[in-house]
Amino acid sequence: MCKELLRIENLCFSYGDGNFALKNLSLNVLKNQFLAVIGRNGSGKSTLVKLISGIYGNHDGNIFLNGRSIADYTRKEISKILSYLPQSSLNGSNGLNVFDFLLLGRYAYKKFSDFSFSEHDRKAVEESVEVTGIRDFLEKPVNELSGGEKQKVLVTLALVQLDINADLSEKILVIDEPLTFLDINYQYEIFSILSKLHREKSLTLIVVTHSLNLALKYTDNTMLLDRGEVVLFDETSKVITEETVNKYFKVKSKIVSFDDRYHILTNNIN
Repeated sequence: MCKELLRIENLCFSYGDGNFALKNLSLNVLKNQFLAVIGRNGSGKSTLVKLISGIYGNHDGNIFLNGRSIADYTRKEISKILSYLPQSSLNGSNGLNVFDFLLLGRYAYKKFSDFSFSEHDRKAVEESVEVTGIRDFLEKPVNELSGGEKQKVLVTLALVQLDINADLSEKILVIDEPLTFLDINYQYEIFSILSKLHREKSLTLIVVTHSLNLALKYTDNTMLLDRGEVVLFDETSKVITEETVNKYFKVKSKIVSFDDRYHILTNNIN
């Protein structure tokens, strides 16, 4: 049986204005799982991954990372085990080229007074770059990257942070909507990179996505959220069905087979 990396028990969370809450949410994420988190806007997807990543702390219920309460970790300790990529996270990078920006992913391994980077740090960057295929723009200023290039750099940064030279099978990459504003070729390229990390490095992935087709193509399991509650959590093909798309996304749909894969065709709003 696969090892449990993340466990959530009766998680409840509400914002100060009381407009939204996660309600008694429980789930287990196992080692080497590729999990999609789906749901309509406002269903709680981004809130959930921020709680998992320790960004939000004022919640009821328990979150365990590798069997230990997330509240007992320091920020640096979490960063070595779990990397969280928000929807936009290149702020403050003006003036840096890509290589120097990626070196910042090594902060969790540095003492407060250590401002230099070791050979191991640089090797972590070099090997992460090889996995994601971004060598051609290592010298490019970060603020001149296209949207697709930025996303590939951010995935690379996560690998640098988790330490590509370490055993990634005990670690988790959490990404909140990696495809925003990307052309379709970059969408497939990003998910292809994630799939490679999952297959070849046994990295556990939790990805918030609006692309049901990409979730069907690449992920093992899917969690469907609706109004702050988990309504389905199972194999992706059992969660993303014509019935669930109709009921929870309010569109008529048909799932068809093409090139040995399933694809969702949608029609008018219900």
